[in-house]
Amino acid sequence: MFSNNPLLAQLKQQMEANKEYVEGRVKATDKSYGFLECEKESFFIPPTEMKKVMHGDTVKAVVKREGDKASVEIDSLIEPMLERFIAQVRYNRDGKLQLVVDHPSIKNNIPANTHKNVKEKLAEGDWVVAQLKTHPLRDDRFFFAQVTQFICAESDNFAPWWVTLARHEQPREPVATEKSYSLNDELTRQDLTDLYFTTIDSESTQDMDDALFIQPIEENGTQTGWRLAVAIADPTAYIPEDSAIEKAARQRCFTNYLPGFNIPMLPRELSDDLCSLVPNAKRSALVSYIETDLAGNISKEVEFVSAWVESKAKLVYDHVSDYLEGVENAWQPENEQVKQQIDWLHQFTQARINWRKENALMFNEQGDYSFELNEDGSVREIHLEFRRIANQIIEESMIIANICAAQFLANHAKTGVFNTHAGFDPKNMEAVKTFLLKTLTDETTEEDQLAELNARYSAEKLATLEGYCAMQRDVREFPENFLELRLRRYLTFAEFKSEVAPHFGLGISHYATWTSPIRKYGDMVNHRLIKQVLAGKEANCVEQGILDRLQEARKQNRMVERDIADWLYARYLHPMVEQAVEFECELADVSRGGLRARVIENGASIFVPFSTLHDEKAEMDFLPGELAIYIKGEKTYQIGQKVKVKLTEVRLDTRSIVGQLVG
Repeated sequence: MFSNNPLLAQLKQQMEANKEYVEGRVKATDKSYGFLECEKESFFIPPTEMKKVMHGDTVKAVVKREGDKASVEIDSLIEPMLERFIAQVRYNRDGKLQLVVDHPSIKNNIPANTHKNVKEKLAEGDWVVAQLKTHPLRDDRFFFAQVTQFICAESDNFAPWWVTLARHEQPREPVATEKSYSLNDELTRQDLTDLYFTTIDSESTQDMDDALFIQPIEENGTQTGWRLAVAIADPTAYIPEDSAIEKAARQRCFTNYLPGFNIPMLPRELSDDLCSLVPNAKRSALVSYIETDLAGNISKEVEFVSAWVESKAKLVYDHVSDYLEGVENAWQPENEQVKQQIDWLHQFTQARINWRKENALMFNEQGDYSFELNEDGSVREIHLEFRRIANQIIEESMIIANICAAQFLANHAKTGVFNTHAGFDPKNMEAVKTFLLKTLTDETTEEDQLAELNARYSAEKLATLEGYCAMQRDVREFPENFLELRLRRYLTFAEFKSEVAPHFGLGISHYATWTSPIRKYGDMVNHRLIKQVLAGKEANCVEQGILDRLQEARKQNRMVERDIADWLYARYLHPMVEQAVEFECELADVSRGGLRARVIENGASIFVPFSTLHDEKAEMDFLPGELAIYIKGEKTYQIGQKVKVKLTEVRLDTRSIVGQLVG
């Protein structure tokens, strides 16, 4: 009677048309209710509706308004928070399997079963990978998941490593080795084993992929420049392009350097032995000859040759630095040839550093943090290490070699894996100019100076490599570093491209790495291209798929490194909470939620909640344009500021570290 009633159908259409729909992301709370965060407004989700969703779900909902209050009724699922996820095993009172999701805001214990391919018997606390199978908004009655992979036991000391690698779908085992390796050469190798090549690395390094030899260029008895030979290990000579090793390297893209150990891109038999430029052993290499004048300017096009080389000595960064810096009772070169090479490399490096200061951009020395681990994976110490002169020797040699390789590939191959960086995002240019002028000028700035700065920091000028470099040199002369830290938020990300483009971050017009083919797949690709040019062949254009995978893998590796570090920092600092240890810090971020303080001595990140900064919230204001918090109208906290923070809480389950400001 009612099924075909046109009036009833019309009424339903009108009711539907009058509904107010919104789309947003679910934000759970510690209570049974939550909020739907939409683009312009946040809506209350009552407890009955929260049972249908999970934190992070993107949903469509109907708004229910009563006076000035608004809540939502969940309509449909747009995108679930969980699909593949990491969890720990729990069993309820009835012995049924449940999963605790490894996410700080997801409190749901999800019922689960185990896929038939998982052979391990799961115990309480085990770490697993799971797949969400059902969702209440997919016409299912409840959440349900399936365990698809066992990661490790809760008691495994190296759980931070294994769990993090599984989370980011990174392998934990080295690439499978071949039964034997044969050299496949299309090019005739020059015998350069008489040249006095040396390597400079950390004492524990085994995968040595670069060795250096340098000599002065003289005319009529007067030195006019330098001739640097950069020998790079040649794994592509042992790896056919259609081999399983090549395919694995293309998927991994990088050697994963983790606290305590690394997971190599290539089989260790290649990376640590057959291709490694170990001392007193004949090795295949791709060698570049680079010539500069005494001021460090490149004076002729690079020359590449396929060669045999033999490193005469494995030198250690700290030993060489101690010698050059005149440290008392320092290590001394073992013979006159080693001494001569170190001294000449030092002179060449000083020239290149000066050249880069004037013509490109230098890195600001921040120091690197490294974890020293005990055998059980616990953190013994965290060291802050700065680049010393021996590190700079290798750095400057590799940078000039990569500049030359990029020019060679652009000129002869017309393709390559080029490292590029476009500087500021175009949509941020006006904001950058406004920020610079506001920061670098005041009411005393004269009109002609203001006009000059307006031109210097125009969008057109900052979009050029020359203009960007000039601006960065201005910024680095500023006495406080908040200016540089703030400007970072306006930058684009570095990209891999198959056509040459500037690298604004380095201040260089051409850049393509080829100096770490044992550790980077993009460098292997560039090796093959250089060899194709040397063989007189037409170079194969680099596939976009390779560039996309390099980009993705680089991001994954950085997240793996960050996540493991977060876990280790939480373990390291947890015992210090009872002692209320205080740290000198620098503000690395300022937001509406609070402050993110980086501990200067060990690099840990401590969160200071907004609510703890001042008693009266109404008197506080966050200015996103300045990354600063004002209290009673005065700037009180700003990115880059030095503060002292007392450790108040470390939660090992979420790896969160919380503190409060001192003084």
